[in-house]
Amino acid sequence: MELHILSHRLHLMSILKENIDLFTHHLIKLALLQANKSCKFFSFTETTMGYTLIVDEDGIKELPQKEELQKQGSRWVVLSASSGPSEISGLTEITKSVIIPLANNNLSIMSLSTYQTDYILVKEENLHHVVRCLCPHFKVFHDVNGEMVPYKVDTLIEDQADPPIIERLPDGVCRSIVHPLASPQNRFLITSLQIDLLPQVISTLLQIMFYSNSFLPNPQDGHERFFSISIIEDKISLVLDTDALALFPSGILGTGTEEECWKMVKIGAGPLGFEESGIVAQISEPLAEADIHMYYISTFLHDHTLIPEVDIDRALSLLQNRQCIQ
Repeated sequence: MELHILSHRLHLMSILKENIDLFTHHLIKLALLQANKSCKFFSFTETTMGYTLIVDEDGIKELPQKEELQKQGSRWVVLSASSGPSEISGLTEITKSVIIPLANNNLSIMSLSTYQTDYILVKEENLHHVVRCLCPHFKVFHDVNGEMVPYKVDTLIEDQADPPIIERLPDGVCRSIVHPLASPQNRFLITSLQIDLLPQVISTLLQIMFYSNSFLPNPQDGHERFFSISIIEDKISLVLDTDALALFPSGILGTGTEEECWKMVKIGAGPLGFEESGIVAQISEPLAEADIHMYYISTFLHDHTLIPEVDIDRALSLLQNRQCIQ
């Protein structure tokens, strides 16, 4: 198994709904106008509470530095783990080898699944702890001038104190879920879009990104407002409400049938924060043990996992059995 430390250094930001007009022009340029190729990692997620942005160093330069752009203080490093041929299976395949060891070592993470790849985001200041934690399980590589080369573990900073290790759970003892869970009524599609087809759907994406109130059900009716677009190294990934499918020209998306729908589980009633560890592990471990595919997106305030519609009842039962609200 290989662990790749990518070259991106990311910034995590949030914008309230009422302030999005201050940034719309800049977001259009970053997401939809591909004449600007400097930003190689862009992620935009709308939720009922607001918008989450994850961009690289070049991307943040394109955004106006206004107080309405709330920033998380750390820079984040991107990890990509490979365990064999990939499918749209979310974190199922790497939960035991990546997610759980990091949780056991009290290392907080964010997760960003895309149609193509599952990414783990760790704070840059914790990178050497992360690598020391995972190197027994992986061959570790990092990006040097565009080439993946072996990472020399002996170059890690040894004089920094390790984070406190959480007591590992005895065999047969389950990890408890400590945050509330909710499953909205929406049905979602996980799909992709070829970069050269982007000009054909710019107006559609504008409507979905900034005017979702015009065609989606009111969140107060048991629906969750959720849309995510990631453009990473010219690969576009989308998570969208099935009610938005009719806005796209037929056949332009990578997938698009009602048989491929996913349901969401939203984690957290209030902001989760960025210091707590183990949130992704609490959700992904029971699903991975049951071989349920999942797709996980962390945002500024909450986490969200998407599960194939055919498995949602079984998944909810497993997760609810692990709940122990503190």
